Amino acid sequence: MAEAKMVDYYAILNLPPTADLTGIDNAYARLSAELAERTEIDETSADALRRVNEAYAVLSKPNLRIEYDSVFFKTELDRLQQVEETAERRRRLMANTIVGALVLLVAGEAVGLAYLLGWPI
Repeated sequence: MAEAKMVDYYAILNLPPTADLTGIDNAYARLSAELAERTEIDETSADALRRVNEAYAVLSKPNLRIEYDSVFFKTELDRLQQVEETAERRRRLMANTIVGALVLLVAGEAVGLAYLLGWPI
């Protein structure tokens, strides 16, 4: 079964992970005000506001943010390592395929040359 994807609270608030508490407060104030105005006419804004509130509830509290960061960045690092391992396997497979094709090409040329020279094959 696929592992549930962790929510990126920084992306929800449109902030870099290095944002300080003032930046988090400002982003929250801006986004929540914009979304609160729209919730009466747009149902998706209510859901977006809920996500913004959730992100702010975690990132605005230093102890929760530290806990979140340790899990989020470990998960992200694991994902990136898996992507890199997959890319490395593909590079090796491609390199081996190219080497194999070149060996076959050289062998075919050698057989063709031997045939032209009348050598026994």
